[in-house]
Amino acid sequence: MFFKIKILYRYLAVSILKNFLILLGIFSIVIVSSQLLHLPSIIYHAKFTDFLKILLLINFSFFKFILFFGFFISTTLVGYSLRENREIYAIFSAGISLNQLLKPIIYLSLLFFLLAIISSLWLVPFANRERANFITFSVRQYFLDSIQEKNFSNLSQNTVVYIEKREKGKFKNLFFFNKESGQIVTSQEAYFKGLNLTLKNGYIQLPSTNGINLIIFEKDKFIVDIDYIKNYEIEDFDNKKLLNIINSNDKNKYKALSILIERMFFPIPFLFIGILGFLIGLKSTKGKDYILALSILISIVYISISFYILKIISKGSFNPIIFVIFIILYFGSLVYYFYKK
Repeated sequence: MFFKIKILYRYLAVSILKNFLILLGIFSIVIVSSQLLHLPSIIYHAKFTDFLKILLLINFSFFKFILFFGFFISTTLVGYSLRENREIYAIFSAGISLNQLLKPIIYLSLLFFLLAIISSLWLVPFANRERANFITFSVRQYFLDSIQEKNFSNLSQNTVVYIEKREKGKFKNLFFFNKESGQIVTSQEAYFKGLNLTLKNGYIQLPSTNGINLIIFEKDKFIVDIDYIKNYEIEDFDNKKLLNIINSNDKNKYKALSILIERMFFPIPFLFIGILGFLIGLKSTKGKDYILALSILISIVYISISFYILKIISKGSFNPIIFVIFIILYFGSLVYYFYKK
């Protein structure tokens, strides 16, 4: 009997994980494809490895929702498969109870609960910050790489650069002008490292009320101003920064609280949705389309109400504990209903 249960548990776990990986691939393709439309066109001229990096960061940015829908639908499909193929009758005939059947689902729920904690608290915010920084750097680097010999190039609204010769990443006889400050820089040799411009053997001309100040240098370094930056919002701040805002008198303290609450409590549904999805597939008498639609509807209702509650919390007029109570009651009551059905 023990050997049979062990085989059954392995079969259920493998089936759920197999479905999840397939859905992970499908969701990733759909999300990445939709987000490509919002990328700056310059990104498409990036190196292949850099382009792959931005695709990976996009995928990680939505990973917690991929995890949620993927796990929920995977368990639903496995429960439906057991019912549709009449395997459930053979399982119950072998003396295996529903509680025993739910054990591997519970273990997988704990595994996905841990993955949800990691993705919600660290992975997704980190990926969003890295994506913004990477896009900014890539676009700026593109402008730097586009500087041509014996041509005036506008790096920003206020910055003009001219070079006489370019060879192996180094510039010969560079002229640099900042319209806003009136600063003029000339250099016999220069090269970029990231956004840092290193100059050798030149001078800096600074306008002043008494005329012009001239600074001669052997080596100097400064950051080039380029008119492009993709900022990340407060939603992507790291947890420590959000806590500092919450503990201060900042006007965004309640918004920071709602963001941190969402990150902390997002994993809780994973303790329910595995069991809920499995029971929906197993106990519903409807077809596959119906149970998939029901699972998606349950998810959308939860996300919509959660969004509304978090919006109220961000205005400082709602106790965050209510959010936890809502999650437990919402999914707990659904699990209880389908368990007793």
